[in-house]
Amino acid sequence: MARKEQTLAIGAAFIFLLAGCESSESSETPSPNHSHSTSLADLETVAVTGDPLADTAGPVKIIAELQYGTKRLVAYVNNDSCGILTDSNTDPTTANRIHLVSKWPAPGEGSNSFPAGPYNSASGFGGPKSWASLLCGKNAMVIEFVSGEDSAPEQLRGQVAVTQVTSSPPTSRIIIGEPAVRKEIEDWQKSETSGTPATTPQAQ
Repeated sequence: MARKEQTLAIGAAFIFLLAGCESSESSETPSPNHSHSTSLADLETVAVTGDPLADTAGPVKIIAELQYGTKRLVAYVNNDSCGILTDSNTDPTTANRIHLVSKWPAPGEGSNSFPAGPYNSASGFGGPKSWASLLCGKNAMVIEFVSGEDSAPEQLRGQVAVTQVTSSPPTSRIIIGEPAVRKEIEDWQKSETSGTPATTPQAQ
């Protein structure tokens, strides 16, 4: 009887040891983490003609350029801020330029109006026919732009995607970020437009 009890005790201990090994092994397996998107500051620099941001202090890095007829929109990062600047090759003055700057949101601040947020915002006019708004996040910029021109942008450079929001006046929605971030925002936009229920954007 004692021999039988001893055998059962050894068997139980062996099973417990195996279970412990399996538990330890599974706890060390890394779980996938999708929250680490590439920061805007880590995107490649885009070389542009001239020096449109010569008067801007700090480590300015241009990450996108869009050409609309005679007008150009340049997007950049500067430390923990996003910025956009519009200029025209037919108007060398700064009278009708748009220059918007917004900082990345501090923890617990900003809006989640699009995925890959949160975002801070800024907006402004560049004359009677030109207007822009900027949503600035650490991983993405979402810009709405009325250039005053009759067409969509003719040239895009950088990690950028563009959709037309309205035709009167022609309004572009410009998304800047790594490919996965742009796709996430574009897919969310499509679901909103089609009326298909979409997941509420979450901060990353």
